[in-house]
Amino acid sequence: MNKMSNNKTELIHIRIEPDVKEQSEYIFKKLGVNTSYAVSMFLNQVILRGGFPFEIELPKVNNDELTELAAILESTAGSGEISQKNKNILTLYSTGQIDY
Repeated sequence: MNKMSNNKTELIHIRIEPDVKEQSEYIFKKLGVNTSYAVSMFLNQVILRGGFPFEIELPKVNNDELTELAAILESTAGSGEISQKNKNILTLYSTGQIDY
């Protein structure tokens, strides 16, 4: 649907983590735009591309790094089996929530 703008605007309310808002606003300010304009740019790109204007994918897991990390974790635990705690750590790492 392609409509001509008649200078009316719509209001969008969103909830976002305060830290994400603060960090993004800092970057937008450095780029010379405000959050409203940045969101408008994003939405216009969604329309132009017919989808997200960037690739969305799960983090790639490097199995060699996971094996090495598991070995390090288990060498400190000494049991030879991966404990639930260490499985949780591996899960956080593989999903990109923590760094190695």
